[in-house]
Amino acid sequence: MSRPSPAGPARARLALAALLLATAPACATGGRGGASFLPPSRPAEFSLGTIPWGASPDSVTSLIEPRGYNFNRVDADGDLWFDGVLYRAPTRVYAFMSEQRLVKVRMFITSADEDALTTYQTVRAELTKQYGAPRETVEHFEAPHRKGDKKELDAIRAGKADIRTHWVSAGGRTPHVAVQVTEKLIVIVDYEGPAWERESLRRRRAAMR
Repeated sequence: MSRPSPAGPARARLALAALLLATAPACATGGRGGASFLPPSRPAEFSLGTIPWGASPDSVTSLIEPRGYNFNRVDADGDLWFDGVLYRAPTRVYAFMSEQRLVKVRMFITSADEDALTTYQTVRAELTKQYGAPRETVEHFEAPHRKGDKKELDAIRAGKADIRTHWVSAGGRTPHVAVQVTEKLIVIVDYEGPAWERESLRRRRAAMR
C-alpha cells in the first residue's frame, strides 16, 4: 500500500530533516546520518524506553516498528536505524548494538527551529513521568544572552547556551537517560543500558586506531 505524500510545509520539513540527518556527525556515542529518511504514514509513539536491553536485532525491529517507526538500514557497526514522525517532527532512531544485543537507543527529533525548545520541554516532561525527578537540569546562557530574552534560539545556534536534562539510576534498569538541544536545534534523547559504557569505550578506542 502506498504511503500518502506529505504536502507543502510538511514536505519541506521532511526534506530539511533528511539533510540534517544525512550530515549529522559520526561519533562513538551515536548520531550518524547518510541514509534517506523513510517516514511511516502514521505518527510515532514516544515509548522506546521499555525495549529490553540485550534484545536481538530481530526483536528490536519487531518492537520498534509497531510504535510507528520504519526500519531504514543496518550500518557498518551493526546498529539499526529507524525513521518516524514524532510530535509532527521527522525523527530518526538509532538502536546501538553490541555483539548483536541492544545497549543504547538514541532519538534525533528534528522539529522546526521555532519549536525546538517546546519539543525539548515536552520530551523532558514525558521522561520525568517515566523516571521521576531528574538528577540535573542545565539551562545556561552566556552573556549577553539570558533565559527569557526572546533570543534563546540565537544563543543555542551560536553555541552560547547549554540546554539539557539527565536522569541517573544507580540500580535501575536504565542507568542513564538524557535529553538535550543541539546547536542545530535538534532534540536528542538518549537511553543507555548497563552495557553501553563498555561498548562506548570500545568504539572510542577503535576510532582512535
